[in-house]
Amino acid sequence: MDTLERELKLVPENEALLDELAQMERLGPFVARGRGRELQHNSFFDTANHALREARVGFRRRSIEGQKLAVWTIKGDARQIGAVASRSEIELQLDSDMAPALALSALHEAAASRGAGALAKAVADALKSGGPPLAKPILETRTDRRIVNLEAPGRDWQVELALDRMEVVGHAYRDVEIEAELKRGDEAALSAVESAIAAMGQVRESQGSKLARAQAHADSCTC
Repeated sequence: MDTLERELKLVPENEALLDELAQMERLGPFVARGRGRELQHNSFFDTANHALREARVGFRRRSIEGQKLAVWTIKGDARQIGAVASRSEIELQLDSDMAPALALSALHEAAASRGAGALAKAVADALKSGGPPLAKPILETRTDRRIVNLEAPGRDWQVELALDRMEVVGHAYRDVEIEAELKRGDEAALSAVESAIAAMGQVRESQGSKLARAQAHADSCTC
């Protein structure tokens, strides 16, 4: 099972570009094969001494409106080249009310069994130094995500285009981002997506993750 997540992350200069992309039928060599929308509530967890954050491990529970089970995720440190970020990711569908410590234990076991050894070790080391994760999230966000599934006829390329409008619960903070996740093919597919999006409107490379930017805001906020 492939545990490597490869994503192109861009920030549009004009938020209206998200609406244009959500409605397009063609994007460069790609055609739209399906569309969807998710209203997400994301909760991020850590230990009392922020050991997971120090280990550059993200631990998240994602609840999607209309879905019974939550998606629990751990992600490792990203290797970024240009606007493309690659990192290990493990996801499990579990009860939304499961204790974070139990969910993290299940994710750790899945990482070890699926070949994501470095991620499994990072989690184990963080738990050894910081103890179990707290029961309450350290940060919560709501994201309105529109999804366009892209395929390139004649090429073995599939990309999931995610158009995100995110806000931090309890803060006057918003973020917008375009994510293109490679589902099949090589990273040339992401380069083709980036070129086609740039031809539609001005974009810049995303600096860090949405979580990192939201955490930076929360750390500096006096609200």
